[in-house]
Amino acid sequence: MNRFQEYIMKDIGWKLLSVAIAAIMWFMVINITQPVDTRSYSRPLVIQNMESLSDRGLTAGNLEELKTMKITVKVKAQRTALDRLSQNPEWIQASVDLSELSYAVNGDIVALPVNVSVQGGNTYGISSKSPSVVEIAVETMSNKELPVEVKLNGELEEGTYLSEPTLSTETVTVSGPASLVSRVSFVRANVDAEVITENPTIQAKLLCYDSQGMEVSGVVLSTEEITVSYALHDMKQVPIQVELVGTPAVGYQVSSVFCSPQYAAVTGAPEDLENLLFLQMDSIIVTGLTSSVTETFNLINYLPEGISLAEEDDGIITITVEIEAQAHKQLVLPSSSLTLLGQEEGKTYNIPDNAHITITGENLEGIRGDDLQGTIHVNGLSEGEHRVLIHVDLPQGMILNPSYITVTVKDVSASAQS
Repeated sequence: MNRFQEYIMKDIGWKLLSVAIAAIMWFMVINITQPVDTRSYSRPLVIQNMESLSDRGLTAGNLEELKTMKITVKVKAQRTALDRLSQNPEWIQASVDLSELSYAVNGDIVALPVNVSVQGGNTYGISSKSPSVVEIAVETMSNKELPVEVKLNGELEEGTYLSEPTLSTETVTVSGPASLVSRVSFVRANVDAEVITENPTIQAKLLCYDSQGMEVSGVVLSTEEITVSYALHDMKQVPIQVELVGTPAVGYQVSSVFCSPQYAAVTGAPEDLENLLFLQMDSIIVTGLTSSVTETFNLINYLPEGISLAEEDDGIITITVEIEAQAHKQLVLPSSSLTLLGQEEGKTYNIPDNAHITITGENLEGIRGDDLQGTIHVNGLSEGEHRVLIHVDLPQGMILNPSYITVTVKDVSASAQS
């Protein structure tokens, strides 16, 4: 090791001087000879003088494509100059001048040259550019106003309920080439459920979509982003109510009313939910019906202001009113329970010992003929036999089917005179 160190250190000054002289000579050669080289650079295309189209209500239909286009430029210069250019690629500008389209009209497709300049004057030379020409599709400018939709992406935490969103702007204007504007079907703000739960007011970027849900680029919105605000709500199960109007046909009755589901899951501010006791559906008319009827309701049409359906509730309510024929029972009404009204002097009125009647209604099991009282109106009857309607006083909920009895009238005054 000592011999090696001794070898290194021997004449160290001369050795260092030799290295320095070699380096100086190398740099001198580089700086004197200045070898020329060629390098490639990729630069974005700059659109110049767009107003030459926009002032005439026109635009470039492929403007979005032009803005994202990269131009490959090959630059020839001395190596040291290229080194400086590599450190400052922004010195290279590739542009297309739309002022050359002053006479273009809607539907024209015009090829324009790509202009390349390099800061530094004659130090740099342009060997090539690719592409060297770009096509401009001239189109009419168009615009339309659309409402802003909000889509909540992701799942809310269990037990978290949000109000309908409040937007800083309800509508926006979409502008751009007519072919692109016509494709836009809706404008949407996408909101992350996790973010909105932590902060119920956020700034959301607006995006344009076509009818298939594909994003449409290349158009301009009057507002690029909006403020979306939510309020945290409670949830409540509210019963459903419906009123029946009228009565079924004679001999029929409402046997039951089924509501599916019986409750609606709604959300809202605590004070609004406290005052909401039930949801009243439209009345169902049963007048003259002989069969069951089913009605379907959309709860959205019956929610008070500030109340919304919970996400798990589809909002469809089905109400079935079952109508069935009433039970009937035949009874024997003894003649002693019948009163003849309207009897005339000089005439006799005879009826059978018993009358047979039929009643319909509810709770018929416990009723008997002996418990009833009836009337027969005989005023104006001539001599002979007549079928006369029986009237019976019945408890509430019971109906007497038309029932008749034979009344035999005899004119005794005429017999006495003869």
